[in-house]
Amino acid sequence: MSPPEIAQGAEYSGYRLNGTTTGQSSLVQSPVLSMQQPALGSHHRSASSVLSTTPESAMSFRDNKTGFLGPTAYSAVYTENPGSLSILEPEEAEDVSNLPPISPEKIQMGADVLALLQDMPRYQRFVQRWFDSCDGIVVMQPVFRVWIDEMWREFGSLLSEGRPDQLYALSELIWRNTRRPMKTHGQMTAHEWAKAASGRGLRWEVVGILLSLIGLVAVNLSNWDTIFDDIREDIVDRATFAERMRKASDHCLCYCYEAETLNDLYICFMYEDLVLLECLKGDAHYSSWQRTGELCDAVVAMGLHQGNQTDADTPFFLAQLRKKIFISVYARDKVVASFLGRPPRLSYRYCKMDMPLDLNDEQLFETGAELEATLKTIDADGWNTCGNLNRNTWIRVWFLECQLREEILELALGPQQEDFELRSNGIRRAQGRLHASFPDFMKISPEEVLNVSEGTMGMEAHSGRREKSMRQLNALFIVCIHAGIMHTDFLLQRALVSRMKTDTKQLIPISRRLLKLILLAQAKRDFFRDFQGDLVYLLTTHGLPSAGVLAVELLKQEQTRQYAQDILPRSEIIQDISVFISALAAVGPGEGNYGICNQGRRALKRVLDMVLSPPAPIPAAQQQQQAGEGAKGFDEMSFFMPTGNDADFLQWLDTVEFDAVLNNGAMPTVGGADLV
Repeated sequence: MSPPEIAQGAEYSGYRLNGTTTGQSSLVQSPVLSMQQPALGSHHRSASSVLSTTPESAMSFRDNKTGFLGPTAYSAVYTENPGSLSILEPEEAEDVSNLPPISPEKIQMGADVLALLQDMPRYQRFVQRWFDSCDGIVVMQPVFRVWIDEMWREFGSLLSEGRPDQLYALSELIWRNTRRPMKTHGQMTAHEWAKAASGRGLRWEVVGILLSLIGLVAVNLSNWDTIFDDIREDIVDRATFAERMRKASDHCLCYCYEAETLNDLYICFMYEDLVLLECLKGDAHYSSWQRTGELCDAVVAMGLHQGNQTDADTPFFLAQLRKKIFISVYARDKVVASFLGRPPRLSYRYCKMDMPLDLNDEQLFETGAELEATLKTIDADGWNTCGNLNRNTWIRVWFLECQLREEILELALGPQQEDFELRSNGIRRAQGRLHASFPDFMKISPEEVLNVSEGTMGMEAHSGRREKSMRQLNALFIVCIHAGIMHTDFLLQRALVSRMKTDTKQLIPISRRLLKLILLAQAKRDFFRDFQGDLVYLLTTHGLPSAGVLAVELLKQEQTRQYAQDILPRSEIIQDISVFISALAAVGPGEGNYGICNQGRRALKRVLDMVLSPPAPIPAAQQQQQAGEGAKGFDEMSFFMPTGNDADFLQWLDTVEFDAVLNNGAMPTVGGADLV
């Protein structure tokens, strides 16, 4: 759904906002009137058609925004010798007044997006619901409070009334603000930084981040949550509401691109919009892959991969935010690369792997003596010593794990290497050292966390939040990180099966443990009521590959008639896969990964149908042949499975001709062609 359009017959006369009165701004004539106004009908064109009409001079000032330049860049020799060579001094940022004007069509499109904010009081309930449970994804929670308060204080009456001419004028102001670079200095506080991007300085990045967060909250809640009661009155269901927020957020992202924005806020916006996009379109959708690449490009262009320290231009909170952005993007890049079997974009070989300190959002907002006292609670490795758990805590853990994941991806996806076994053993030793170095809270098992009915795990610094919400969040992080660690083992073992032609006996126990953990999390679905999207993520990313391996092993048992109950207990595996199929069936069409879940459900159901069907009689000659070659067939069947990535493996599982396997003892084929 496109952003809401101005009603037919409405008029606007082109005003700009002026004055500083609270709640309602005065209106004066806009310089836009000097431009030719488009016909009224042009305001009702689709977003795609409007965005495709770019002014002739739209690219004229892009060269002034080059971004990070490394030591091999064309300018390196000049910047390294400023006393001798000063010919390449950086150009001053161009004044906004000298930039090409924004077309009335784009300003009107922005006004259409702003019309959504008429319901901001209702949306604040969504934002508060998120922060009752956890810290911000990348943007700090107190920053959201400043943004909303400043925006509503300055423009609350204007947004509530929703007059087209005033929304047009506000859109024009936001366009100008977005094209203006954000300036920071070493003494700037987080509150000042947040305030500079809202109120009279409101930018499209901020509008987009707010819309993305509202959509993300909607995606993660259950359909029957009472927060949707007001929305249902407007005959809009949860999925439609979330999609509306995503499309409006996408428009804001396009506006930032048109304004040629490259700053910290823009990268935060890109990241949070990507999370929403993956929830609604799925992790395997091309747009998710494309946006991930754009996000990695922006991180490098900003130079965030080269370390972020406090200096004369960078205050403490901003250096911490940049580190958080970098490690979040780096880790997400590895997860996407693993899921799709594609090379990662960011490599540790070209990055300074600095982590943010283990501080929560409120602590990052502190200043002066209060901040100094907080920093004394951080140990030499950057962990807090108070036992408090927050998003930064978990991101740090996952970031360390993803550095090992990158090594495994190189083994699994790279060219054949002679030292494969040596490197795989080195990765296992590094895993052991890393896991031994984790803080004590990471040594708590997911089963222990999920099975406890009461507890105060990680709630010491969050007394203002509901106890159950904090237990939800920390339990979810424990499950996700332990599942990720198991999946790292899973990927390494699959790489050994693929490259070293080892048997699958080591892969089966890993798959069983991983699937058990996913089923345990699914059994607590009501407990995780505010994080439904994360449960779907666990199903697709971790559950499908492990269940697929176990399903194939069941088929191999049926083929060879050799049942290894100690490694693969038939009855238990069948029950687990059956429960997993039910969990996949519970994912509805409104979820982004519905297609993947439905594909996996069909494939696994076919396997169980084959396994549980009465076996066909085997001719005596074939029985003798299987008696002599059965063990060999048991181990070699895995060579015919694609092991490079989970998406190909799922596709194979869904199309393999199981009848040939069970009835004729032949190796599986896809589409009638042998896989080898």
